[in-house]
Formats: sequence, structure tokens, C-alpha cells
Amino acid sequence: KGLSARAAAAEICEVEGEGTIRKTATIKWFKRFEDGDLDFEDKPRSGRPSILDEEDLRAALEDEPSSNTRDLTDKLGVAQRTVVNYLHKFDFVYKKPRQDPYELTESQAIRRIEVCRQLLDNPLNDRFWKRIVTCDEKWVFLFNRNRSRRWVPRDQNPPSVARQDHFAKKVMLRVWWNVDGVVHFELVPDGRAVDAELYSEQLERVYNILMQHYPTLIRQERALLQHDNAPAHRANLTKEKLGELDGIEVLPHPAYSPDLAPS
Repeated sequence: KGLSARAAAAEICEVEGEGTIRKTATIKWFKRFEDGDLDFEDKPRSGRPSILDEEDLRAALEDEPSSNTRDLTDKLGVAQRTVVNYLHKFDFVYKKPRQDPYELTESQAIRRIEVCRQLLDNPLNDRFWKRIVTCDEKWVFLFNRNRSRRWVPRDQNPPSVARQDHFAKKVMLRVWWNVDGVVHFELVPDGRAVDAELYSEQLERVYNILMQHYPTLIRQERALLQHDNAPAHRANLTKEKLGELDGIEVLPHPAYSPDLAPS
């Protein structure tokens, strides 16, 4: 037709769809045709290929999840940019594993599995969730330094903020809640440790609140208390107190398993 490269690209995209070919690619093909090269096959070229079998990449990641993109490039024989593009396609990100404070022994791991299976035997419906009451605690500093993000010019940094002094004045906040929200909270008296005696007193107060606001739960269904294995929670004094509180059942909780708690 005697069209220019730009006009040819525009006509191809009009017929085949927007973005089918770029003007630069059209210019390249025009140059090849002018040189008498009418072969439509790609020419051999140096460098790594840009096509990757997805299953090969998934297998490599399963074999060694910590491989970086350079490792994967060497293993799969493709361009590093190709590996990066496919990882983005998979919606994968390179994250450092969370470090657990404890490594479970074999018996603890077995117990954890047993408890998880036992919990899954419950009817996992609203009626079950509504019976659960759980608790947790947190240190609250009476003065918190403001480390919120701030709008500043790109070439400037926000003013620095001194690190929080862990010996600064703080109080222990303990909270009990269920599916409806907070059931009870209180601040631990200054200087007093959360031992079995204090925890038993707190359980008594929580029990009275449950009796007041959820009488049917206590008298007919039994509330399910889920707390961790803190010393105060598994002390004999605490067990005796729980035995006195009719309508309270304690859910099993394996050692060093904070991820099993709703908090």
C-alpha cells in the first residue's frame, strides 16, 4: 500500500485491536523487508530466553522457597526480568519468616495437633463462636511518643523522636471480650503482678458480669473460656476458682501457641 511504518502500525491496530504492534516494531520489520529478508521466524540472538514454564518456576520455589531471583535465573536459564515478571504474575512477595520465640518439642507439637483437631470437632457456627470468652493483656505507657507518619518535602526527613523508655511509667491493661465486644477490662494495680490470686479475683468479676449480661449462656450453654498457658492461668488456685464457677468451661490450649487465641 505504500504506507509509512507509523501508518502501517495504526492500520494493523485498527484491524487487530489496540496495542497489537508498536511503531518501533513496525519500523524494525520495514527495515528487514527493505533488506530483502522476508523470513518471519525470530533470528537467533544472545542472552537468556524471556519465556518460562510456570510449572518449572513453581517447582523451583517449592524445592527452595528462599531462592532469590538471581538463584532462580541461574537454575531455570531465563532472564532475571522474566523471573521477576512471573513472580509478580503469581502475586508472590519476598518475605522474611517470622521468628518464633520457642521451637516446639516433638511432644508439644503432637499435643498442638491433638488440640487443634479437638477444637475443630466443635460445630464451627455462630452458636459456638458466641460462647467463647477470651482475654489478653498489654502494657500501656502513660505517655506515648508520637511516631505517626508526617507530610514533609521529599528531600527532607521528619524530626526524629526519642525511643520509648521501657522504664517509663506504664500500667498493665487486661481485657476480656467475646463476639459482641469487650466484656470487661481493668488496670492492674501499680506494682502488683498478675499471679494466681489476682487472676482468680478477676475471673470472679468477669463471671459476675457474664451472669448479668449473658445469663442464658452461663446457666444453659456454658461459656467457653480461652486463655493461654501463663503461670497464673494454670495454677492450682486458678483451677480451684474455675471449678467453683458453674457454667464455665476452659478450652484446651497447647503450650507456646499464641496464634490459637482470637487476639
